[in-house]
Amino acid sequence: MEEEEKPMTAARWSIILLLFLAVAAAGIAVGAHLWKKDLRVARVETEGNRIVTGKEIAALAAIAKNERLFDVDLSATRRRVEQNRYIKSAYVSRDAPDGIKVAVVERVPIAAIVTDRVLYLDAEGVVLPAVTSDEVFDLPVVTGEIPASDCVPGNQVSSKAIREAIDILVTAQRVGEDLSHLLSEVHIDGDKDILLYTAEAGVPVVFGHGNAAMKMVTFDGFWKNVVMERGAASVASIDLRYENQVVVRWANGLTDQADGQPTGTTAAR
Repeated sequence: MEEEEKPMTAARWSIILLLFLAVAAAGIAVGAHLWKKDLRVARVETEGNRIVTGKEIAALAAIAKNERLFDVDLSATRRRVEQNRYIKSAYVSRDAPDGIKVAVVERVPIAAIVTDRVLYLDAEGVVLPAVTSDEVFDLPVVTGEIPASDCVPGNQVSSKAIREAIDILVTAQRVGEDLSHLLSEVHIDGDKDILLYTAEAGVPVVFGHGNAAMKMVTFDGFWKNVVMERGAASVASIDLRYENQVVVRWANGLTDQADGQPTGTTAAR
């Protein structure tokens, strides 16, 4: 008599199932690898850029069309993009099935400096070259004693006076957009008092040195509550060197002091 077949045990079924899953996983891995090898770059997309155009960033990325997507060296691409002085940092990633995405953080100019050419400064004091951009720069100018060593694009300025000028402008931005737009020039001259000039009527403002936050808040309150009521043309000069108060010389020759409170400020009689 033929020997009767024994039913498969659970252990044997488990082994067969594991072998099947291993073969399936290997097949999926091979298929994925072949799929990845066949993917090609058809587009380079950018985000975060306002000053540097997407076309410029794509040119810096230098990724050949139809290059294999997973052959692109993301780190090398990032380094190439960051060669642009206006790009503070870049992050490059794959965007399957056919794209490369370049996200950038730009250096935004906060002031212009004019020597034999026009250069820009960002909030960290990094010198930026002139640029052709759709982004229109309406910036105050830093004038006066500007060392040639502080006019090298890509470098950070070392001049104490220039750094203080930047601090004043950054502080003005933090106080408010109105105050930031009010300043048209910061004039530096070594250790001498820093002078500001307003965009409206070109009023000279003696800033002195230090305590930028208090001085800017005081100046903002004085301008809004006193000068805007009387008119900028009525002001000959403003002095911010005194703690919590503004000394103003009017165009008619009178000199007053104003309380340094940012709201409800009134000129002394």
